[in-house]
Amino acid sequence: MTDTRYLITFDDGGAGMRTRLAPLEPGEIIHDCGERYRVVTVEPPPSEAGFGRAWAERETPQTSHSV
Repeated sequence: MTDTRYLITFDDGGAGMRTRLAPLEPGEIIHDCGERYRVVTVEPPPSEAGFGRAWAERETPQTSHSV
């Protein structure tokens, strides 16, 4: 399995390229810069050499879900 690259757009204004060992899925929790985000939308890479797109929303105590 190869690493998958994603351009992740965060709802609080940040964005950046991240490399993942496994594909991202909607609903997945990711941590970035000390914050916790829930992935809401994922577009897979168009090819193995390309990168996917993902959008994530910052979780606050009011929006976090029990897992």
